[in-house]
Amino acid sequence: MATKEKHPSIDKFKEFVKKHPKLAQEVRDKKKTWQVIFEEWYLLGEEDESWKSFKDENAQDKNESTEKKSDVIPLILQSLKNMDANQMQYHISNVNSAIGNIQQLLQQFIPGSSKGNTPSQGAKNPFSFRKD
Repeated sequence: MATKEKHPSIDKFKEFVKKHPKLAQEVRDKKKTWQVIFEEWYLLGEEDESWKSFKDENAQDKNESTEKKSDVIPLILQSLKNMDANQMQYHISNVNSAIGNIQQLLQQFIPGSSKGNTPSQGAKNPFSFRKD
């Protein structure tokens, strides 16, 4: 069975429908068929005034939001440049000591742990808990 190749206008029509999502609602409401819409699109063209009512009002908002998303990376890089390395090191060491304190507290409550454990043994796998 030979495969049928799509005509390039079909792909253009699909793109057109993506830009005008209210056309799909017209088909769902059985006001028009895809065939009728395709024929009107083919005859009138994409720039006809009649298509404006089917355009997505949020399309510009989506474009603006993608522009805002693309602006996030430079903003993060700028923030990293403005960070004080000494202050970051201070906060990291505080978090590290807090995690160490929590680990020591948890080791007190783990049944069967011997007091002969050295800190180097705990450092190998600090989150190895056993289920009862």
